[in-house]
Amino acid sequence: MNTLAERLSYLMTQTGTTITKLQDVAGVSYEMARRYTLGTATPRDNKVEKIAEYFQVSPSYLKYGQGKAPEKTTALSTELVTTQRDNEHRHRIDYLDVYLAAGISGIENSDYPEIISTLFLSDEGMARFVGKRSSQGVSIVNVPTDSMEPTIRKGDIVFIDTTINCYIGDGIYAFSINGELYIKRIQKLMSGGYRMISDNQAYPPEIISDEIYANAQFVGKFIRTVHIDVMNL
Repeated sequence: MNTLAERLSYLMTQTGTTITKLQDVAGVSYEMARRYTLGTATPRDNKVEKIAEYFQVSPSYLKYGQGKAPEKTTALSTELVTTQRDNEHRHRIDYLDVYLAAGISGIENSDYPEIISTLFLSDEGMARFVGKRSSQGVSIVNVPTDSMEPTIRKGDIVFIDTTINCYIGDGIYAFSINGELYIKRIQKLMSGGYRMISDNQAYPPEIISDEIYANAQFVGKFIRTVHIDVMNL
């Protein structure tokens, strides 16, 4: 990791931190926070200090790579999550095929394997990864494309809240429009309609009119993403 952007992306991946959260931590716009992760903008010293404090690293590590890097750990440790229920891991979260949930059939999805069908989280695991006490309405999905990188890497485990079936504020949603599935960031426009945003700059934003939005079927709202080594579960 030779650059601030690489170290920042590493820390975000390890902690499941989204660009929206980074935006709040640094006190900058969403676009500026995204540019930090891409290396197209460098945070000022006061922003570096805020970000470093949040990730519990030194500003010199974040800015220059000086000092000891945080130890890399599996994002979902077996202390917090397993694939088998026991007395400690009581909260069940099932895998959701978002294509089926969106009513899309006939999809051959080789890049979207059902590697994990069910996870069981401890109370601490629920608090850390889901932010809720109950697993009701929470599902895990995989994301089949790189359009949301670096926020969501292709193949990462993503927790979504399926009780949310409409836009309730800026965030990342899984939804379908006219038989096409999307996992994108949505922002409501003051002029009417919505902006559909991919965090990956290779994918330009698109505008969703109110008429098109009326035909959208929402599967759920993004909670957070984690990268896991399935072999360790």
